Amino acid sequence: MEERVERILRDKPERLCLDPWELQPILDSFSGKKAAIAELAGRDSVAAAIKVLEEKEGEMVLPVYTYTGTEYGSFSYLESAGEWLKGQLGRGRVGNIVLLGSPKFWHALNGRWVRELIRRYEFYTPCIGCHVYLHASRIPLAKALGVKSVISGEREYHDESQKINQISPAISAYRFLLSQFDVDLLTPLTGIRSTREIDEIIGKPWEKMGEQPQCVLSGNYRDAMGNLHFDPGHFNLDRILGYVSEFALPVASRVIEGLLRGQGVDYLRITREVLKERPRLIWEPRGEIWPSSS
Repeated sequence: MEERVERILRDKPERLCLDPWELQPILDSFSGKKAAIAELAGRDSVAAAIKVLEEKEGEMVLPVYTYTGTEYGSFSYLESAGEWLKGQLGRGRVGNIVLLGSPKFWHALNGRWVRELIRRYEFYTPCIGCHVYLHASRIPLAKALGVKSVISGEREYHDESQKINQISPAISAYRFLLSQFDVDLLTPLTGIRSTREIDEIIGKPWEKMGEQPQCVLSGNYRDAMGNLHFDPGHFNLDRILGYVSEFALPVASRVIEGLLRGQGVDYLRITREVLKERPRLIWEPRGEIWPSSS
């Protein structure tokens, strides 16, 4: 891995708006081709990029990894996953990996206000807000490059289990957030349950890609038996929707609006304003399947 890449992954600096000297080579690599941004976050994201690009002959994909500040372990899989994408789709169709991130934004959205969010919504998990952060972080890059689509590996089911940040109303909220900035969120795997089918799309068992980092908060929303419950005593869907529409989405929208205007963004100030004002961004999860306890 390049020394510069290792340094960024080690220090995790503010990288939501790239400098022109970084953007221009990316634009040059497109050579007039239509391109999409693809998250590079693990097995499902690689499969999603392959699935979309196989159906769009001649288009390019730009792999993007967004750090959060909560990862630990090795980032070695980034290189092997990127090379595998190039091998599957053709080297001329896959750009070099771009690193984005702002642990300060993540902290303001998911870490600073835990007590207040529990008081208001009677639950807390950082995972939904984390995915709001991840999807929001790609918007400035998409706008700077003139890219209209972001490919994501979100899945409603992972075999027989669910993840709270990938239930259908949450995915619908992420799609709504990007649409506010005229960017489409492509989620080609939402209806795929089987992990075996994901490996078939990739064309290689994921474990052979190498070790990937873990999150220190992984599984925080599950009980002692590893189950995720949607009921009044656990995760109430009305409260989740209230949290997303009154806090997570308004915060992310204001942050991105400020960044796109070229302003310095005070993440904590924005979260304080949203908590005080309680604005609501409402989206319609049309035709979405609501989750059951699992």
